[in-house]
Amino acid sequence: MRETQKGTRYRGQVRITLLGKTVKSCAQTFDSFEKAKVWVDKTAQLADRYGVDGLKKAKKAPKPRVKDAVHTVLHTEPTASNLGKSKKANLKMLLSFPIAQVPLEDLSERHLYEHCKLRAEGSKSPKPQTIAHDIANLCTALRDANTFYGMRSDTSIFINARSSLQRHNIIARSEARNRRPQQFELNNITSALEYALVNDGSGLPLLDIVEFAIETSLRRGEISKIRIFDVDWEKETLTIRDRKHPNSRFRHTDTIPLSKKALEIIAKQGILEPNNRIFPYKPDAISNAWRRIRTKLNIEDLRFHDLRAEAACRFFESGLDIVEISKITGHKNLDVLNNHYLRLNVDSIRLLAA
Repeated sequence: MRETQKGTRYRGQVRITLLGKTVKSCAQTFDSFEKAKVWVDKTAQLADRYGVDGLKKAKKAPKPRVKDAVHTVLHTEPTASNLGKSKKANLKMLLSFPIAQVPLEDLSERHLYEHCKLRAEGSKSPKPQTIAHDIANLCTALRDANTFYGMRSDTSIFINARSSLQRHNIIARSEARNRRPQQFELNNITSALEYALVNDGSGLPLLDIVEFAIETSLRRGEISKIRIFDVDWEKETLTIRDRKHPNSRFRHTDTIPLSKKALEIIAKQGILEPNNRIFPYKPDAISNAWRRIRTKLNIEDLRFHDLRAEAACRFFESGLDIVEISKITGHKNLDVLNNHYLRLNVDSIRLLAA
């Protein structure tokens, strides 16, 4: 360690000795003790494995970059299979930005700021909430790269940068949604889909799927997976398998009650084979059909996922308490259910507080 005009510098050195004499040595200087230690550990491993050639490799080896860590996380187990669809897409997108070329050991708060600035000035002009996903996903990826693959970087920079970036509204927390479908919107959707069913013939039964979502609070992915053998007609229940968990590495199974209307919708599909899916459509197909009808009717800012919140609100307004609702929606965190899904009016909020 020595002091320079640029601050404290740390020198890492690895030697190969024979009978007490140095045969070969290799040294580099770093701006932090942690970076020096990472280099020493890796270089020592090369020396142990390859001898003098290992030190030569250490001198010639290019510094691993952010893109190397992200690529490894995307394509290597155990991380690859545990990435959600949106996180995977976001990380792949990050590989096309300049921050991906930064050496891991050099990554700093300034690089994070420059990336956020570049994103904000891009043609799509993403919101601060969207840019915040870049920072969060990159932080998680680099932590995983460190833990599972020994690709070291200083992830404390994310904590330092996040505070400043949020304070200056460069990134922001996601805004809580309070959108619920209005009754006239649901009436218009029903009328349009009934008309389409009569005139266009068979196809994706979006009206049934929309009504089923409101009756059950199921996600579109869950609706697409349920099968006839998951329905208990006598007990009037539905078993939902492989359900999303706050920790995406784990899934769980729930059994929820079904309303008379939900049972009628299932029976209406005419699916007889126990192993057949009730709604044999991909989640993306449901989303696309939803967007088309929403656009056709000029309904603004109403997502299919808002139907899940609408279901939770209706459960509460029918007399269920928040714990009972969580058993149906599958929420393990009551705060998430209360703060993000119970989009209640003033009178309902008073009931919740009573």
